Amino acid sequence: MRLRTLTGLGGSLLLTLAALPAAGGQQESWTARYPLPADGEVAVSNVQGSIAVEGWDRAEVEVTVVKTAGAEGSLDDAMIVVERAGRVLRLRTVYLRGAETPVQVDYRLRVPRQARLAGLRTVNGDVVVRNVEGDLEAHTLNGDIVDTGAAGSLVAQAVNGDVRVSLRAVPPPRGRLQLETINGNVTLELPAGAGADLELSTVAGRIEGVPYLQAAATDGTVRARLGRGGLPVRLRTIRGDIRIAAPEDML
Repeated sequence: MRLRTLTGLGGSLLLTLAALPAAGGQQESWTARYPLPADGEVAVSNVQGSIAVEGWDRAEVEVTVVKTAGAEGSLDDAMIVVERAGRVLRLRTVYLRGAETPVQVDYRLRVPRQARLAGLRTVNGDVVVRNVEGDLEAHTLNGDIVDTGAAGSLVAQAVNGDVRVSLRAVPPPRGRLQLETINGNVTLELPAGAGADLELSTVAGRIEGVPYLQAAATDGTVRARLGRGGLPVRLRTIRGDIRIAAPEDML
């Protein structure tokens, strides 16, 4: 075991790190907890690795970070910066200049169920969120975005990957739902009886599961109203399918 102190806006925190052998290299992990109000804000900025977030019924955030270096890399090439300011917790990965082989950094968080996920960003990796009811903004370049049990406004944007979202409840009246990718499929599960105004667009793919589709507009967007409408929903891909799924289809 090794000890390291990371300093952020909220002061310093003593972290316990475990260095473990990994295939062809080294692996290091640490876990820490930070107090956060039930409706606080969490953001994670990553580069090489995944981000997984799960909601729980505690007024704190549990963070587990796993760093993995290849045979030619060094764990010390990647640093985790933790910033705390009032109701906000931010985590970001910083690489040392001159690092030839990026260290993989995977984040695993447990956050208050009502927390706002103000920005979950990575370049190469998946973003997976489960049972968090606050607003979510998620971005990845190469990877999937998956959100189950959501109830807040949601913006999810990928480039090479699928976007799959299952809503536990419809976002509030002023909320929005925007799911976009370029090379991948978009799948959305709405709760039974939900009203929504859909705007669906794909260039090289199919649109499935939407009853009473209206004719495509001149801009190539298909518009449909579910129930009495209300929630603005925008689903967009270039090369992929769009599907409005029943709950059992998401399993």
